[in-house]
Amino acid sequence: MKKLLNTAFIYMLAGVASGLFYREFTKLNDFPEGEFTQLGLAHTHLLTLGFIVLLIVLVIEKVFQISRSPKLFAWFF
Repeated sequence: MKKLLNTAFIYMLAGVASGLFYREFTKLNDFPEGEFTQLGLAHTHLLTLGFIVLLIVLVIEKVFQISRSPKLFAWFF
């Protein structure tokens, strides 16, 4: 469980850092307001698919102890 929590925390830091970079990069380069860039997607995906999904997996691990299955998640645990 500690490994899941640490991995979720790393994804959260990466997502926040990419959001900060996205905001400052578009501001410094005078992007028009609301223009689509891939940087916004990177920020959203890191936070959602990394942080939030791993927190859900952490809750599932706490409730069902999926790490006890020798084949299911042996690669991670």
